[in-house]
Amino acid sequence: MSLLIVASISFFGIVLGKIIFEKWINHLTLYCIVMGGLIFFYELKLLPYHDLTALTWYILILSFLSFLFGILTIISARSLKPRPQVFDKKSHLYIDIFLDGGSVVKYAIIIFSLISLTAAIHNWLLLIKMFGSIPLVFLNANKIYSMNIRGEIKGILPYYISHAGYAAVFFSGIYTAYKGKFSLLTFLPFIGIIVKELALVGRVGMLIALLEFLFTFFLFRHLLKSYITQKFKFSKLSAGVSLIILLMLFIISASVVRITRSSTESFMGASKQLKDLNNNFIISPTMYLYFSSDVGVLNEYLKADKEIAGFGQNTFLPVHLFLAKLGAIEKPYELQRGYFIPMWTNTGTYLRELHADFGVVGLFLGPYLLGLLITWLWFQFYEKQKIVILAILVHLYIIIALSFLVMTTRLSLWFFSLFLIIVSVPILEKLARINKKSSAAIHKMS
Repeated sequence: MSLLIVASISFFGIVLGKIIFEKWINHLTLYCIVMGGLIFFYELKLLPYHDLTALTWYILILSFLSFLFGILTIISARSLKPRPQVFDKKSHLYIDIFLDGGSVVKYAIIIFSLISLTAAIHNWLLLIKMFGSIPLVFLNANKIYSMNIRGEIKGILPYYISHAGYAAVFFSGIYTAYKGKFSLLTFLPFIGIIVKELALVGRVGMLIALLEFLFTFFLFRHLLKSYITQKFKFSKLSAGVSLIILLMLFIISASVVRITRSSTESFMGASKQLKDLNNNFIISPTMYLYFSSDVGVLNEYLKADKEIAGFGQNTFLPVHLFLAKLGAIEKPYELQRGYFIPMWTNTGTYLRELHADFGVVGLFLGPYLLGLLITWLWFQFYEKQKIVILAILVHLYIIIALSFLVMTTRLSLWFFSLFLIIVSVPILEKLARINKKSSAAIHKMS
């Protein structure tokens, strides 16, 4: 019965999102797919998960309604004053960063990608020095993973330098959409990120890069397709093939990480269907665990009700760590407590962080403000066509996409990549204007 209810509510939200925002790529549809999918997979009970309590169901439903009310608040406010439709055909495209045809964006992609790759190679050299060879690095994957979580892998280059790759991914997304074709520049930013994640035996960084590119590409394409004087055609076949290649690249890389970490694929009480996936290279029992267990952790966390955190300590962990380095506060504990559900795992959806940091109010005010802000920015971007707004919008979409797992603002890469993009955009726009004036002057002289 619960499966039918979850599927029905999710389907309603997905369709409502399409009706409100006119496009299938929108935050309401995304939220329903992500959180609805999480609960649906959990309720399949392919593992012997504990039943969700009435309190957990209550929080899941009301947090969704809070997110929806945040969206409807902006929609209602906008209806008070007649406005043109967001995707009405526009006669003029004026995006400063592309005044020179995308030349400065191209160089930004190359520079940020090379910085990321340099940091990734540095990580590999550091690990090879520690363990002796590349094969030994892979053989010690579990140890390296634990060391990375505890922040024990330190070299000459600061860790956050590698996050420049995520700025490159963003610029690659808008550049690919603008040029109307996939190219080597589309894939270049991912090289450094994948190399870095393979070194540190991680997967979340790869997933965030993939999500960032997809959201940037599709949200920007929606804007470009509304112009009538300049056609931004895109071969669907080329896009499909390129996206499949990109997805396979990440799936293979993530699978390599899973294999080197020797993840346990056998769980007590697992269903026959799940046991049949033990030897599958791509889809495995651990993958089912990752995409279903978090609501169970939330359930156990709420039942235990023992975790105490400072105001915003989990939601804004990088800020607290920075303040701790300055000596303003004590360093917070970075690792999340695990719960037995009945297998140990420690991520409990973004609602866990909101509750730990802000109490019951955070469970409802957090989703409401998220829905409010992201909807306001969505209209702001399509009406004002500002790349900085798009960058913030994309990063908020990443929060929703990973809401089933954790509050993404816990990760330093989320803050640093957004900061780097916001700082870079005005500089790139100024350079694009200079390039355009120089080209015009040369053309006039000739």
